[in-house]
Amino acid sequence: MKPWYRIPIVDNNEKLISIPSGINFIEPHPYLSLGAPYKCKRTIWSLREGVVSRLVRANEYLQTIYNDYSLILYDSWRPVEVQSYMFYLAFESESNKRGLKIQPNEMNSYPEIIKEVEKFWAYPSFDDNCPPPHSTGGAIDLAIADGSGKLIDMGCEIDNMDASASPEFYKDRISKESIIWDDRRNLLKKVMVKFGFVQHPNEWWHFSYGDQLWAWINQNRNAIYGKIVGY
Repeated sequence: MKPWYRIPIVDNNEKLISIPSGINFIEPHPYLSLGAPYKCKRTIWSLREGVVSRLVRANEYLQTIYNDYSLILYDSWRPVEVQSYMFYLAFESESNKRGLKIQPNEMNSYPEIIKEVEKFWAYPSFDDNCPPPHSTGGAIDLAIADGSGKLIDMGCEIDNMDASASPEFYKDRISKESIIWDDRRNLLKKVMVKFGFVQHPNEWWHFSYGDQLWAWINQNRNAIYGKIVGY
């Protein structure tokens, strides 16, 4: 089976649209707060039309199960320039763990660190044949919020780069907290998968529809979303 980033793309040309106000999202945007270079003319809270419609239905479904819960977005469409900025921040963090200070132009000399970062951050490729999932408008990072709009505890923070980020990390653990966290992760997955999304194998918070990862997991012949340009 070919790697996910080798799946062909036949873009269906769905538009990138603003996420409706009925969906909660974190403000200010976490990456904008870190200095990410969003230079687009539209709101950064945008996704493909088909993703937005599924997201709305997923949120409504969650509220039929727990009316005090709702989905809350951490990130949505991400220009490749932003992906590049955030990838280097993650690379820098991983380098610091090793006691290294590496400049951006030296990054490719450390493939072992890149490989570790790529478990959580797609390489910021500008190649139209293998765009980062978030740059297609088909990928979302999200969690569950309670009635007051506060994120419920899922066992680790979004963008945590260690084993605890794995969707099934707490599956076989028996502490009271672990059981709660596993149940919450399973609830999020149940809600999203019901509406056609797939979950990233290393991140409980990342779901996508239409991109190459989605096609790879579903064993589809091609992805239906490529890189969004012109925004």
